[in-house]
Parts: sequence; C-alpha cells; structure tokens
Amino acid sequence: MTFDAREALRTAGILNGSESPEVAQALGILSREEVDMLVSLKGKISAALPEVLAHSLGNWTTPEATQQNFDPAMLCACAIWSGAGQNAS
Repeated sequence: MTFDAREALRTAGILNGSESPEVAQALGILSREEVDMLVSLKGKISAALPEVLAHSLGNWTTPEATQQNFDPAMLCACAIWSGAGQNAS
C-alpha cells in the first residue's frame, strides 16, 4: 500500500473539503516525514501565531496597508526599496 499524503492530512484534521488541483499536486509529492512534521506542527502553529491564524480563517477583510491609505496596486513595492529598475546614468 502506498502512502497517501492527502489522506493522512485529512485524517489528522489539517485538510477538509477539496483542494485546488495545484494544492493537490503539491500534496501528492509530500513524503511521510514531511506529513508527520505538518501534523506535529498543527497545534503549535495555532498557539504561536493566533493573529495570523485568525486572518487565515476569514477575519481579515483588507490588507492593513490599504487601511493606511496605500494604493493597493503599490502594495508590492520591492523595486522601490531595492532600487531595482533604475537606469544607469
């Protein structure tokens, strides 16, 4: 019998319902050790990151940056900080 990572994660209560094809594909290549690690972290993550977990459960309606009057199109401003895209003079 082959190891089924998705079924192991469902049994552990980490997955419920159906997942996108991309997620299903990614889960299909997880080893038993990787799944065991995810299962062992299940309770630890919720204890360590309650605010992040609350946001992931649907309580996060808008990014905080938009609440600070940032234009949503500018939320990834990596190039601004790194100087990328500047022409050499």
